[in-house]
Amino acid sequence: MKKFKRVLLWLSAVLPTVYTAIAVFFLLPETVAAHFGANGIPDRYGSKYEAFLLPAIILFTSIVYFLFRKFAVRSSTDDNSRTARHLDIVDTTVLCVNIILNAVCVMVLILMKHPAMMTNAENLIFPIIATVIGVMFVMIGNIMPKTKPNSFVGIRLSWCMDSDEHWYIANRAGGIALVFSGIVTIISGLVLRSGYYVVGMIIALIVSLTVATVYSYVIIKKEK
Repeated sequence: MKKFKRVLLWLSAVLPTVYTAIAVFFLLPETVAAHFGANGIPDRYGSKYEAFLLPAIILFTSIVYFLFRKFAVRSSTDDNSRTARHLDIVDTTVLCVNIILNAVCVMVLILMKHPAMMTNAENLIFPIIATVIGVMFVMIGNIMPKTKPNSFVGIRLSWCMDSDEHWYIANRAGGIALVFSGIVTIISGLVLRSGYYVVGMIIALIVSLTVATVYSYVIIKKEK
């Protein structure tokens, strides 16, 4: 892992806890809006310390990734350069996801402080959230076809693990499915302007990933 990217990964993992602590101890009231309905109206209030949940998840998953990465390097049977290329792609993916989660974390803190923003008809909160999630899908979808067969990332189905070509077919199809789902998610957020954009996102994921799986299976089996 390049030193600069390693620093960015650690920063993206630790910073949410830092700025959340500042918000909790100096900015947020004791009781905050802890959950919002699909219409944007708060339907549950709770302690401001619930704000630490997402930063804790980000930090925990990042630590798990670093440990898993270290294990992958030691246990890999590929040559060092190939393993390094795989891990560099995964590092980039994790960093992108962490950056997006940081943006979500900031939005959560803002909404805890100003819950009325969710019910303001002129606000762009739901479209922004949908766009953030959609962009994450698009980024991951573009990265997937660039990976090679490995034991820890990508579409790892039995019929696509036997060669680079078959792996590319399956992961390119999966990547296209994620890009499509990301676009649908963004459009759903812009059109619906409510939490119901999640319905469009889930339907797009289920349909596109199913089609991608069936397509890759048929193509690879024909080649075999």
